[in-house]
Amino acid sequence: MSLFKQYYKLLLLYVAFIIITKVLFYFYLRDNFSELSWQASIYAIFWGYKFDFAVAALLSFIASLFDFNKKAYAFVSTLFLILIVNIQIGDMLYFSESGRHVGYEIFDIFVDMKSLLLTAYSQHFFLTLTTLILSTIVFVIGFSQWKTVVITQFNRYYIPKKVILLIMSIFFIRGMSVQGIPLNPWQAGQLANNKQAILALNASYSVVFALTNKNKAIHQLPIPNVTKNIANQSLKALYADKNTKIDTPILTSKPNVVMLFLESWSAKYMQPYGYQNSTTPYFDTILKQSIRPRAMIAGGHRTSEGMFATLSSMQNPLGRTIAKTPLQDIKHPSIVDDLNKIGYSSAFFQGTSKETSGVGSFAQSLGFVESFGKRDIKNTQYPRNNWGVQDYDLYQFALTHIQSMSSPFVIGINGATTHDLVVPDEFPSQHFSDDKDLNTMLNTYRFADFSLEYFIKAVKSKHPNTVFILFADHTGSRISDNLENYLIPFAIYAPNILPAQYKDVVMSQRDIAPSLYDLIIGDYTKTQFSGKSIFRDAYYFADYFHNNILGWIEAEDIVEISIQTGDFLCFKLNFLQKQAVKCENKHDDLKNHALSFTAYRQNLLFNATNK
Repeated sequence: MSLFKQYYKLLLLYVAFIIITKVLFYFYLRDNFSELSWQASIYAIFWGYKFDFAVAALLSFIASLFDFNKKAYAFVSTLFLILIVNIQIGDMLYFSESGRHVGYEIFDIFVDMKSLLLTAYSQHFFLTLTTLILSTIVFVIGFSQWKTVVITQFNRYYIPKKVILLIMSIFFIRGMSVQGIPLNPWQAGQLANNKQAILALNASYSVVFALTNKNKAIHQLPIPNVTKNIANQSLKALYADKNTKIDTPILTSKPNVVMLFLESWSAKYMQPYGYQNSTTPYFDTILKQSIRPRAMIAGGHRTSEGMFATLSSMQNPLGRTIAKTPLQDIKHPSIVDDLNKIGYSSAFFQGTSKETSGVGSFAQSLGFVESFGKRDIKNTQYPRNNWGVQDYDLYQFALTHIQSMSSPFVIGINGATTHDLVVPDEFPSQHFSDDKDLNTMLNTYRFADFSLEYFIKAVKSKHPNTVFILFADHTGSRISDNLENYLIPFAIYAPNILPAQYKDVVMSQRDIAPSLYDLIIGDYTKTQFSGKSIFRDAYYFADYFHNNILGWIEAEDIVEISIQTGDFLCFKLNFLQKQAVKCENKHDDLKNHALSFTAYRQNLLFNATNK
């Protein structure tokens, strides 16, 4: 009986630490949960007890395999406790940047370990120091209890005892039920409120689930069903444009194409999209001289997700990326491939490591012939930040390499300046906010914008026949609203080639490839792209997926659908602000459009072949 008592003591200790760190998660990120009452927050934290017990049971059972030796058991069980603390607190840092729990991203931890540690130290010093001290205290106290460990003797009762422990653990791992599979993190979305769902799930379970499914194929996330008839009607309605007023400029020659994946530029913090200060003055100026919509909706929350939506005009797996999964090996449509076929040379440049999230190889799988990262850049004018080279030096490297490329060329550039909170001392900072970190973040926008001006002017002087496509790969930190997490800038800037034009619509990142195809190659409707063209179409729609909520925008109307329950909320756009409204019949149509489009596109993606 002492063996089982020891197992349960460790199990409850792990659960207690998980719950405590979930409470810390709530308080540390409380601005993200301001709409919840404290009662609703506490309810959500404890509602997720099945996830807490599941990961605790798994670790408790593994620790029990070492109870043949007092010190071995004390060491392993204490190590797991420290692991829980570090994962839970590390998730606070990740959530503050991305707005979602860590999951599949855990596989990048060893690739970017140095950058992650430096970022934690520089941006979250107090929390990082607290974690280090707490981990040390936990280890000292935990390991010092080794004398109290109950040893399991290797005798005829050993295997039966372990089998009983295994059965008990499986019961917890499977959600305290006899369901056929372990709990899936998305099941937290069974809570009606997605903010509560975030609090219910613990990062330790999310990470363990990702690690134990590493070698399994990425799975399609289930969503509420619609009838075949509704699906067909919805898709016809979405693509009902007759394209009778095609306004594609006639180009006399093939232009060079520069695609600027502006790292983490959030429309929320840019003046043209409603922010009170001009954080990107050069971009603000050329935006008025560009072809642009009211705003754009990003296709994901990681660089690789934004790349797939942009270059392939496809919907990402919900809440995930295809990069570094078997789906990357499938041949997907790509505007870069299309341009390569008509004589373009191509290259991709990033300020971070090429291995970060697998972006470098992913860019090449989507058509870029060459790929360069921070280790290829030897000479820099500014000190590097924790993630890579500053944008100015990245642009300088790209300018040099362009000279050896044949024309026309298409290049993609993804910087690193706004990936961190480091502004070079040589660059004068401006006061935007009394919040030190926010002020630094906004000044990274300014420095990135300064570097952008240098680059665009340099390219224009040497390659006047160039079209610049400016947009963010995804948004950055300090955003809590579902929609704002995906609002990004977008502009097609080509002075002396394309006249300025404003379309008062919200477009999708999936619309970039069709627009480029229309401009340079021909009729995009003959492609497999899911988006629309800014030159050809009159009616647009955009989607986003955030923490089990599927958002959908058409004109001024928005619905946000829980993919777990099918419940939805309705909103209208006031410029770019979301205002809650009472749901009407038109919102039922939007819900059907969202579910029909998503089901169709997800089925295409997960059933794709190279045939």
